[in-house]
Amino acid sequence: MPDINKQGADIRLDLSCLRAPLPRGLVGELAAELEKIQYYPSGSYEKLRRTFASYAGVEPDQVAVGNGLDEVIDLVTRAWPGRVLIPVPTFSQYELAASRAACEAVLVPSLKEGCYRIAFSPAEIKTASLVWVCTPNNPTGTTVPRRTIMKLLKSAEGMVAVDECYFEFCGETVVDLIGSYPNLVVLRSFSKSFGLAGLRLGFAISTAANIAVLNGLRQIFNVNRIAEAAGVIALKYLPRFREIWAEVADIREHFSAGLEHCGCRPLASAANFVLVDFKTRERAERCWQTLRNAGIHTFPAWDEEFTALDGRYIRFTVGSAEEMEKTLEVLRRRV
Repeated sequence: MPDINKQGADIRLDLSCLRAPLPRGLVGELAAELEKIQYYPSGSYEKLRRTFASYAGVEPDQVAVGNGLDEVIDLVTRAWPGRVLIPVPTFSQYELAASRAACEAVLVPSLKEGCYRIAFSPAEIKTASLVWVCTPNNPTGTTVPRRTIMKLLKSAEGMVAVDECYFEFCGETVVDLIGSYPNLVVLRSFSKSFGLAGLRLGFAISTAANIAVLNGLRQIFNVNRIAEAAGVIALKYLPRFREIWAEVADIREHFSAGLEHCGCRPLASAANFVLVDFKTRERAERCWQTLRNAGIHTFPAWDEEFTALDGRYIRFTVGSAEEMEKTLEVLRRRV
C-alpha cells in the first residue's frame, strides 16, 4: 500500500496519486535495465505489445503504445478530429487534447444529484467525430454500463473512445467488443494500477486498421527504454498487484463508510478514489485547506485535473488504511 513520504522532519500524506510500492523483485529487474540505457527503445515495441496483448486478450497488431495515457488521448484526438463529445465532469485531458488539435469540444453535463449518467442526444451523437467515455469515470468513480457503451457504438457515426484507465479496480471492460465494432478504441494505463506513473506508459486497443492509423501519428521512440521494459516486467507480478487492487477496494469501502459518519456525501466508486460532495463550495474549500494544513493533499474540484466539476467536490485517492484513518480523523474534528 502507499507509503508515507518523509520530507525532513515532516510527514507529507499525499492522497493526490497512487503510491503503492512496487514489488521488490520488479524494482530489482528494472534496476538491471539501467545497464542498457545507452541503447534506444525498440521503436516497434513488439515484445511489449505482445505481452500486453496477451494480458488484454487481443492480438499484438491491435495494440499501440504511448508515452502515458495523455499521449494516447492526443493521438486518438488527432486521428479522428472534428467535433468531440465529452460527458462532464470528467478527466480534463479530453478537452485539452481537443483544444490542441483545434477540434470543437462539446461538453455534456452528466452529473445530477450525485448520479453520473451519460445521455447524449441523437443529434450530438450523429455529428460527433469522436465520443469519449471514461469508465470508471474520473472523478466520480462511476462505471458506465456496458449496454450504454454498446448503444453509443451502434448509433455513433464517429469513433467511440472508452478510457479504461482504472479497469483493474473494477474488472469491467469492453475490449471484447473490438471485433464487433470498428469504431471502438479502448485506452489502458499502467500509471494507476501498476504504480508506474513516473515512467509514463499507456495503450490503445482497437482494430488493426485503427492501430495502424495511430502508429502513423506517433513518434517512433515515443516510449522510453525503461518504460518499455517495465511494462513487460510488471505483468510478471500480477498476483501481487491483484492483492493490492483488492486491498484498495476494501480500504475504499471502509473510508466511504467513515465519510458518511462524518456527515459527508461520498459517491459510490469503482476506482481507487472517492469523490466527496461537501454540499457547498465554501465548505469544500474550508475542508480542503484544513486537510492541506494537516499535510493531506487531495484533488479539489477547482484543480486542473477535471473538466466542469462543481466546486463543492473534493476527490480523495485511496492510500493505506492508516492514511485514510488519519484523513477521517481530521475530517471528524473539522467538518
